Amino acid sequence: MAMTRIHRQLSRDTLFFLLVTCAVVLGLLAIGQLAQFLNQVAAGQLPLSVVLQFLGLAVPTLLVTVLPLAFFFGVYLTFNRLYRSNEMVAIRGAGQGLTGLLWPIAWIAIPVIILELLLALWWAPASQRHLQAESSRLANAAAEALLQPGTFTVLPSGRVIYVGKAITSGAHRFQEIFLASTAPGSQDLATAAYGEVKPEVGGALTLVLVNGQRYLGEPGQAGFKVLAFSRYRVSLGAQTQPGAQTGGVDWGSAPLAQLWRNRAGPDARFAVTELEWRLVWPLALPLLALLAIPLAYTEPRGGGRAAGLLLGILFLLLINNLLIFVKDRMESGMLALFPGFLLVLLLLLTIAVYGFARRARDLPLLPSLRRGGR
Repeated sequence: MAMTRIHRQLSRDTLFFLLVTCAVVLGLLAIGQLAQFLNQVAAGQLPLSVVLQFLGLAVPTLLVTVLPLAFFFGVYLTFNRLYRSNEMVAIRGAGQGLTGLLWPIAWIAIPVIILELLLALWWAPASQRHLQAESSRLANAAAEALLQPGTFTVLPSGRVIYVGKAITSGAHRFQEIFLASTAPGSQDLATAAYGEVKPEVGGALTLVLVNGQRYLGEPGQAGFKVLAFSRYRVSLGAQTQPGAQTGGVDWGSAPLAQLWRNRAGPDARFAVTELEWRLVWPLALPLLALLAIPLAYTEPRGGGRAAGLLLGILFLLLINNLLIFVKDRMESGMLALFPGFLLVLLLLLTIAVYGFARRARDLPLLPSLRRGGR
């Protein structure tokens, strides 16, 4: 009965610290995301009325990273309190080892892992697609509203456009079109006698130029060209930045079915990398919890209570950087898709099991520390 009460207390404490840490970290990240949206509002790219909607759509993506961190800190703070208050000594005196204390943690970990899987595989990508679609729609609507006859306008994509007299008020048809796209070392100018703004799927806007000319490069320089065209289509909205540059597909927000279909095609390295990336944090979550237990150890009356927490934060940063490094190498084809992220997970598993086994036998994490203390 006493052990049952201890297990219930462990579950309650872990859940409490998990929720508090999740709320704090998510709040901090949400503030940073809110600042980005407000900058877009100040730049005229977004209306103020959609900021809260966009922030809500960004929360699932933030939670994918926040949940594993929150669970790590929840387990760490729970066991750290047991060590500091001498409760762990009493638990050991009652014949309960560290291994027996894993069960109440597992009951919390199971629903958290399921939630992390749902977020990483479906919810976060769907929210990201919705956010991108709404951002594109609003940017294109802003671009359409900027088109005023007789004025030069800078579009969200960075292009400069001039439209002359409107032919019809409701169909967005203009005469005397001038369009300039400049980049360091290159220049692309287009003029046309006639142009029409047409909506595309997803709210994107396309300007169709008819009977005009394009001027590529600098006049008088090598490579300068003048091309005549009968029709020339140009996107008016903000240019998107795909997560992985292949065919313009943003694999980071791609549906799970699309990733599965492309797992053996020409884009396999992007699709498989994204699939593995979405599974990494759910798989790493229980390993991080196991690692938090030995790091939480502290002497009841000793100092350096935050040493384990600092070491854990540094290790989390190391693991995160390793995962990003492996992902970049897998997408570029420099690293095989298998084992891929499995190497990082095996490293995390080895360190977590080693640390837990040492603490379960009341040994320091590093043998050299014990020898040095004698």
